[in-house]
Amino acid sequence: MKLKICSVALLCLFFKVAAHAQTEPVYLKVGDKMPDVEIKKIMNWNRKTARISDFRGKMIVLDMWNSFCGSCIAGFPKLDSLQRRYKDKLQVLLVNPSSDNETVRSMKIVIDRMNSWSDKPFKLPIVFRDSIISRNFDFYGVPFSVWIGPDGTIVAIPKLGESIEANIDKVLAGEKINVTPRIINRPANAKRRAYQ
Repeated sequence: MKLKICSVALLCLFFKVAAHAQTEPVYLKVGDKMPDVEIKKIMNWNRKTARISDFRGKMIVLDMWNSFCGSCIAGFPKLDSLQRRYKDKLQVLLVNPSSDNETVRSMKIVIDRMNSWSDKPFKLPIVFRDSIISRNFDFYGVPFSVWIGPDGTIVAIPKLGESIEANIDKVLAGEKINVTPRIINRPANAKRRAYQ
């Protein structure tokens, strides 16, 4: 009788763990390969779609942002400058999560604002209302950045203020970089991610 009770209890525990594992998303971290996702909503780009593999051989910077984030937008000129300097070795993608409910109009306002601040046209591609890339990462709030090496491996999820410029050449050379990882500071009452 005890054996039957133990067996039933273990079986219930197994199903509970299995059900929990299916509902909890698995987020990417440093050392993981970035999946070759298809990007369907891309603005300021020479095609209507792209894949992560289109940028293989380059360092990729995924910069999560929204139009309400002043510090995100303030960093765009620097990212644009780096994109121009490392044009064949770097690809910056400005990723706007779908949960922010942005409009095409708000995206165009940002592009127009960037163009008014510079004598060169703003060329960074914007992944608009993204629900593919951003769901791979556990983050709460923007700006949030992910650096991917030329082989598709995530090399850093840096804290705010870490210098991309100081690390580009190291990432491209396949060297290990020393950056402080981003710590997710989620409010105590937040039960799920703000961006999915």
